[in-house]
Amino acid sequence: MLGNRNVSAAIWALLPLLLVADEAVGAAPAPPPTGHVQIFVAPSGEPFRVSGSAPYPVAQWFAGADKNGDGKLDKGEFVADFLRFFDTLDLDHDGAIDGGERTRYENEVAPETLGGSSDQRNSFADEPDDSDGSAADTEAPKPRYGANPSGAGRFDLFGLPEPIAAMDTEVRGRISRRVAQQAAEDRFALLDSLHRGYLTLDSLPPTYAQSRGGGGRPKRKAR
Repeated sequence: MLGNRNVSAAIWALLPLLLVADEAVGAAPAPPPTGHVQIFVAPSGEPFRVSGSAPYPVAQWFAGADKNGDGKLDKGEFVADFLRFFDTLDLDHDGAIDGGERTRYENEVAPETLGGSSDQRNSFADEPDDSDGSAADTEAPKPRYGANPSGAGRFDLFGLPEPIAAMDTEVRGRISRRVAQQAAEDRFALLDSLHRGYLTLDSLPPTYAQSRGGGGRPKRKAR
């Protein structure tokens, strides 16, 4: 009897560990999509990938960043989401992304960036405005990439080949959290062309991939 009690006590002692292990297995990330894959690179540089049959993943990013679910992504939510991803890249938690962490981003997290050039980081800001000033034209989302974007510029809202490197405006090879926050605010301002203080999904410009048939445009809401 004593031996049975010891065995039972051992089982009960191990039970919490077994439950934790079971939860860890249940929390395993979903396998990557297979077949035709649609790609979106968020303003922070975070990649989103879904199968070709799913909605274009700009919607996935927007829903995750819109924490209160009101359909409006305000500046606070935008910056918070931007810095959340920054923190995932800062593996040593020293408040900056250094060369090694950036290399990991380019090779493992977002290999779509390979072949891009950070020298193009400001090219989209100087593109001429070809609108005629009409209200409909002003409200229409304007693509900000060039004719042949490279790297992540094919899948983001700005045409940035390497969105993390593009934050390094001081060319120091090390991007601090302060610099990243400024980049977030600058990118929000570029997207908030109507100066409303928030973004909506249908106000975002299509990515190059979207414009080439990679997921289509989000439908504009009736006013």
